Amino acid sequence: MIWKIGFFEIEKDWEKELYIQKLKEILKEKIEDTKLYFYKEPLNEINAKQFRDLNIIIIHAESRINSTVVENLVNTKLIITRTTGTDHIDIPSCEKSGILVANCPVYASITVAEHTVALMFALARKLRIAIDKSKILDFSKDGLMGVDLLGKTVGIIGTGRIGSEIARIAYGIGMKVLATDISPSAELIEKYKVKYVDLETLLKESNVIIVMVPYYSQTHHLINKENIKLVKDEAIFINTARGPIVDTEALIWALKNNKLQGGIAMDVFEGERVLLELQNMLINKTFTAEEYEKALKTLNLLNYPNVIFTPHVAYYTKEAMERVIDWVVENVSRFLVCQALPMQYKFYF
Repeated sequence: MIWKIGFFEIEKDWEKELYIQKLKEILKEKIEDTKLYFYKEPLNEINAKQFRDLNIIIIHAESRINSTVVENLVNTKLIITRTTGTDHIDIPSCEKSGILVANCPVYASITVAEHTVALMFALARKLRIAIDKSKILDFSKDGLMGVDLLGKTVGIIGTGRIGSEIARIAYGIGMKVLATDISPSAELIEKYKVKYVDLETLLKESNVIIVMVPYYSQTHHLINKENIKLVKDEAIFINTARGPIVDTEALIWALKNNKLQGGIAMDVFEGERVLLELQNMLINKTFTAEEYEKALKTLNLLNYPNVIFTPHVAYYTKEAMERVIDWVVENVSRFLVCQALPMQYKFYF
């Protein structure tokens, strides 16, 4: 049997070449039993029929594997997402169709944690405002007084792999660490003096609030217009987890009512797919009216000088990308050899 393997959202030649190189190294003569296809576009219900012959599919966050897509993937045995989160995949539909799903659970824990901490420092020292002023040759200190983070309290919502790394770094720079999680970590309590509290207490007592939980139905708008009222006026707020965990309207309300004066930083946001595809948005028919509406609300946040957006790149470093490729290649290899995976789908965050 010749295994047809499709890689979606591959935009860089080096990435394609590295996949080919590593697959040849690990599969050796078995590489002759495969055909590799690389596509720049994401996989979705508009183009799914074109790819019904693929046996293994490798995607990224912009692909949308819903029930309609799954119905078209009649020859697909395995889907690998080059992400930690899996909210872009209809897992029950895949299971019903006998399609295995694997994510990449550990490739970017430190990477995302470092980006998150970088955003925290950027807000604490008013870097966006400083950069904007310098571009217009305004080198006055007006509006640039920052705050020290030493001794401040950071509240981490979710202490999985990434949240744990953030706790480690925050403790290392002399911050007090609060956290909320359904499974408190004894190791974090012992090593980094993490104090677990409920969400309301965390929001009330934290100088810096970091969202780091996986997205699923129970965490949709976990931060909302009701509990955002609890935060300190001068608090810093950061979301590098998933956009829909935070209600954009709640953030807008907070800024209008002089909450979160320390600033907001987001690497993920509601309406994200629209905003990251602005150049194609007029021809991309996969966007819903709700997505357009959420994107417009999110854009309102950029009117505030103490708001920083990054375009979902917290995971994007050379080292992390190499780890992703290694993980994907290992999954493909094990599946081809013994129809098994080192790790099938589960919430890893």
